[in-house]
Amino acid sequence: MAGTTMTYEELTNLRLGTLDAAVTDWETMSKRLETLATGQRGGVNAKRLEREAKAADWKGVNATVTKSFVTKTAAEFQDVAAQTKSVLGILRDASAEFKRHKATLRTIIDDVGKQSIYINDRGKAVAAVPSGAAAGDAQIHNPTDAELAMAESRVRKVLREANETDRIAARALRALAKNRHDFSGDGPGGLKEADDRQGRADADYWLKKARETNPGEWSDKDVERFNETLKNQRDNAGFSERFATSLGAEGTLQFYRDLADPGQGRTPEGDRAKLLGQVQENLSMSLATASRLDSPAMDAWKRDIIAAGPKQFGHEGIMAKPYGFQIMSNLMVKGRFDSGFLDDYGTAVRTFETSKGRQFNPAAVWGNPGIAAQLDYSGKGGTPGSDPMTGYLKAVSHNPDYATEFFLKELPSDGPYTPRKTMADYLLTEREFYDEDDPFGRGDGTMQSREALGKALLAAGSGVNPDEPHLVTSYDHTQEQRDVLDKSLKVLAGKGDDFPPELRDDMAALLGNHGDMVHRTTSSLDTAESPLDYRDVLEVSKQVSRSQGAYGILMEGVNQAIVSDINAPHKGDPKEELLRAGQTVGFMESVRYQALDTDKGDASWPAKWGYHVAGGAVNFVPVVGDALQRGVDAGAYAWQLEEQARIDEKLVVEKRDDFRVRQDYLKALGEEWSRVNPDHALSVEGDEYLRQSAIATAALNGNKSANGEAGV
Repeated sequence: MAGTTMTYEELTNLRLGTLDAAVTDWETMSKRLETLATGQRGGVNAKRLEREAKAADWKGVNATVTKSFVTKTAAEFQDVAAQTKSVLGILRDASAEFKRHKATLRTIIDDVGKQSIYINDRGKAVAAVPSGAAAGDAQIHNPTDAELAMAESRVRKVLREANETDRIAARALRALAKNRHDFSGDGPGGLKEADDRQGRADADYWLKKARETNPGEWSDKDVERFNETLKNQRDNAGFSERFATSLGAEGTLQFYRDLADPGQGRTPEGDRAKLLGQVQENLSMSLATASRLDSPAMDAWKRDIIAAGPKQFGHEGIMAKPYGFQIMSNLMVKGRFDSGFLDDYGTAVRTFETSKGRQFNPAAVWGNPGIAAQLDYSGKGGTPGSDPMTGYLKAVSHNPDYATEFFLKELPSDGPYTPRKTMADYLLTEREFYDEDDPFGRGDGTMQSREALGKALLAAGSGVNPDEPHLVTSYDHTQEQRDVLDKSLKVLAGKGDDFPPELRDDMAALLGNHGDMVHRTTSSLDTAESPLDYRDVLEVSKQVSRSQGAYGILMEGVNQAIVSDINAPHKGDPKEELLRAGQTVGFMESVRYQALDTDKGDASWPAKWGYHVAGGAVNFVPVVGDALQRGVDAGAYAWQLEEQARIDEKLVVEKRDDFRVRQDYLKALGEEWSRVNPDHALSVEGDEYLRQSAIATAALNGNKSANGEAGV
C-alpha cells in the first residue's frame, strides 16, 4: 500500500492473515537467531565465540586476519538477531494498528447506521432513509447535515491514521532491507520509535537544504516535497521539535519570510501561491505540535519567538521588513497551540501595540507599506496578512479552553479608581481593525482580524473549535462560558448600530449554542429576572438580524430551542411552554422589524432561502432526538417559507406589531406542542382555534414587550 492512499474500501476489505502469518514466522526466526547470537538456551553461540576469540592467544597471521574475521562474524550474528527483532517489532505493531483501524471503522459504520447514515465505497456519508411506503409506521431518523459531516469526518480520521501506519511501517522496512549484505543492529523497536526517527531524519534533511540554499529560490517541486513532508510529519513531535529548535526562533521567522515573499518582483502567485497556502497551514500545525512539548529546547524557542516579535525581518537591499509578530501570526492559522504560549504571545502583541501610545493605529503600524510583505496564503491567493491579531485569534479559536480564559482575562488597571477591563473589552470596543488588503484605501471593507475575532469569541462561549466538525449534544456550559456570553452581550449591545458586521454570524451561532437561555430570556414575563439581560439580547439580536445569513442562523437556533423546550419534561401545566413559544416568536419578529427599520434603504434581501440554507448554526446547536427533530424541521420549514414570501413580495413590516407572516410558524409550533401533549385540553380535536389563539396572544405580548423595551 505504501506510496498510495488507502481508501475506505481498501481498509474495509483489508485481510490481515498474510501479515499475521509473517509475524508468526518472524517470531520463530527471531527466537532462533537470538539463541544463536546470545546463547540464551545454551550451546554454541556468536556471543561466546566472540568472547573466546578475543581471549585466545592468536599467533602470526591468525592474530590479524582470522581473529578479525571471527569477531566480525560473531558481531554480524548479533546484528542479524537485532535486525530481525526490529522487523518483528514493526510487523507486530503494524498488524495491531491495522486491526485497531478496522475495528474503529466498523464501530463508526455501526454507529452511523443507527442514524440512518450509509458510508459508501468512497467513504462519503449519505442519508439512507427508506421511502414512506417502505418505512410504514416506523419512525425513521432523517440524518441532519451536522450528523453527515461528523460521520465523514470520523471516517477520514481513521483513513488518515491507517495511511500513517502504512507509510511509517513501509519506510522502516525499506530502511532495514536497504543493504542486502550488511546488517545493522540499531533498528527501531517498533512503529513509535520508527516514526520518531523518520521525523528527525526528515527534519535534518530540510534543515540542511534550508541552510545551504535560499528557500525563496526553491523550485515548485522542492516546495511540493517540503509540503508533503510537513503533511506527513506535522503531528510528529520528533520532526516538529527538531525542525523548530534547530532553525531557532529567528531562523524560523526568516525561513518563512524568505519562502513566502522572496522579494525582487518574485512575489508568489497562481499555483505557487496555492501550494504555499498548504505549506503555511501544515507548518502552522507542525509548530502547534512543537509548542505543546515539554522540553527545555522548546521552552527556549517559545521565549525567543516572543522576544523576536518586535524585530524586523527582510532581505538585503529590500525596504519591506515585516515584524516578527506578523510572520509568526501567519504561522498560527492552523493547529492547537499550547495555552501558555498563546497567553504569553498575546500579551506580548498587546504590550507592543499599547507601547505605541493611546493613539495607536494598527493600520499605520502593521499596514505600513514600508514593512508590508505577502505572508498569508490561507485564503484565495496571497495577501499581506499584516495584522498579527488575525493569525493569533485564529489560533485562539482552535484552542477553545484557552479562548474562554482569554476573553475573561483581566488587563492591568489604568489606576486605582479605574474599573478593571478584560480582553473582551479591549478587542470588542477599544482596539481598531482594518482591511488588510488595503489598509489606507477603500478595499471591500472586510476586516480579516475582526472575522477571526468572531471565531475566537464563538469558541470561547461555546467550548467548540469552529473549524472542526462536531456534534453538540446538550445546552450544558461551564460558568466561564456563560460569563463570556454575558460579557459579549453587554459589550456588543453597547455598540448599538456600530455593531461590527463581521461578528453577526458568530454571535448568531453563539446565541443558538446557548439557545435554552436565550429562549427563557425572550419569553420572560419579568425581564428583570430573565437568565440573560433582556435588553442586551434584544439589541444584539437586532444587530444580528441585519444580514440574511446571520438572521437565518439565529432563527434556526431559536427554533431548535423552542421545540426542545416543548419536548422537555416540566412541572406544572405544559401550557406554559406553548405560551413561551409564542412569546419568543413575538420577540423575534420585533427584532426583525427593528432591523428592517434600521436599514430602510435595503429592506428586502435579494437571495433565496431554500430549505436548510441556514446551516451556519448546525455545528453549534445541540443535536436532538428523532421525534423532536421532526418538530424542529416543521417549524424551520414554516418560518423559512414565510420569510421567502416576504422577500418575494418585497414586504416591509410597516407596523411594529404586524407579524401576520408568522401565522404558519405559530401553527407549526402549536401542532408540535399538541403532539407532545395530546391529553391537554388545548389539544382536543376541534379546539385548534383555542390553541392557536393562546400562542398568537402570547406572540403579541412578546412583540409588545420587545417593542416597549426598545422604545419603538
